Amino acid sequence: MQEESIQAHAPSGIASLPLLSWGSHIGQLFRSADDLRDTLVPYFQAGLANNERCLWVTEAPFGADEARAALRAVVPDLDAREQQGQIEIQDVRGFYSKGEPLHAEALIAGLLEREREALAAGYRGLRTNGNCSWVGKAEWDDFLDYESSVQEMVRGRRLICMCSYRHDGIDAAEARDVLDRHQFVLRSAASDLAANANDTASAKPAADAEDQREIDAIQAIAVLGHDLRNPLAAIGAGARLLRLGKLDERERAISETIGRSVRHMTALIDDISDASRSRFIDGIPVRLAHEGLEAALNHAVEELRLAHPQRQIDLSISLTRPVATDPVYMARMLSNLVKNALTYGSQNAPVQVTASDTDGFTLSVSNQGPAIPPEMHERLFAPFTRGNVREEQRGLGLGLYIVAEIARAHGGTVDLVSNDAQTRFTFHMPASDMGN
Repeated sequence: MQEESIQAHAPSGIASLPLLSWGSHIGQLFRSADDLRDTLVPYFQAGLANNERCLWVTEAPFGADEARAALRAVVPDLDAREQQGQIEIQDVRGFYSKGEPLHAEALIAGLLEREREALAAGYRGLRTNGNCSWVGKAEWDDFLDYESSVQEMVRGRRLICMCSYRHDGIDAAEARDVLDRHQFVLRSAASDLAANANDTASAKPAADAEDQREIDAIQAIAVLGHDLRNPLAAIGAGARLLRLGKLDERERAISETIGRSVRHMTALIDDISDASRSRFIDGIPVRLAHEGLEAALNHAVEELRLAHPQRQIDLSISLTRPVATDPVYMARMLSNLVKNALTYGSQNAPVQVTASDTDGFTLSVSNQGPAIPPEMHERLFAPFTRGNVREEQRGLGLGLYIVAEIARAHGGTVDLVSNDAQTRFTFHMPASDMGN
């Protein structure tokens, strides 16, 4: 069992995150060559020491020659390892065809072939990093398709993939794209502060003193939220590692409680991040796509079923044509609405979820339980509004506010009907906004 635990994870080389699960896809926001050196040299040093094959695709401000010299300083036999094929260090221009269309399928096939070759050669797996700062506006959408493919492809494989982005080379919407397409993103606090300050200055007009105090407070909370992700990821990885060992019933229950707490805290951080993003740039930036909606809704419900095995969540999806939505945020909307129903609705009756495109696109979540007084309806969508629940169920009161912001970003509305029979939240997007 101990050997299984060791094989399920690999040392990261990152101080705040000692272990990485195989099948990890992580991001990095950097601001200088020092940021790249401080993260990637120990990252690859750990991979080499763990008998992994490594692929490092880099460019300015930390090109292949600089990367090779920095890694050689801590891995004296680096040249021999390169000759043996354990590590490959390339400049971006030698790996990607800059200026030419990106072919996600070919790039994914190349990674999978490298993984197969690594395992066949006796290595524990494949560890990679790619500097993505070369990706411009023209290539951005195609590269996002590639990143989404990587996110799906790495699951269950002997792969650890890290992608590095220069924070001052992407805007707020693009930074959100990076966050959405990686399991977590490494960054320095200085990068967060600089990026948030730039976003605020460019997206908002000059504020009076009271507004500026509010912006400063939300900004500080957002930076803190980002800084909490890495230790939370480390705690979650540690809890999963413990569950692979020989635990008695009490120890296993403690480990599972830790895992649930990590998921709860991560959800709170997500709420903070979305609320801050909405405040800074006057709304949540969505990236519309005609594919992925049904899969995203199914995945959101399945996650909630796993997290609440004692509750019944019924899902009915009837989509006859593509709907232009942001699948990531549609899943977020659904998750927040179902969590609200699980928290405030009857603990014995099922939660009903329906999605259809009969008249525009409609997503509805309903539950039985006490009716919500009419005077509360409008206030429910304001930030930091909470109902009366047990202490362990309390959140920040941002869930329905974020639902309303996601609806607004899609050109839709959220309606509430609540009576003694049921409480139902319904998101509706007119057919004219469906992008068909």
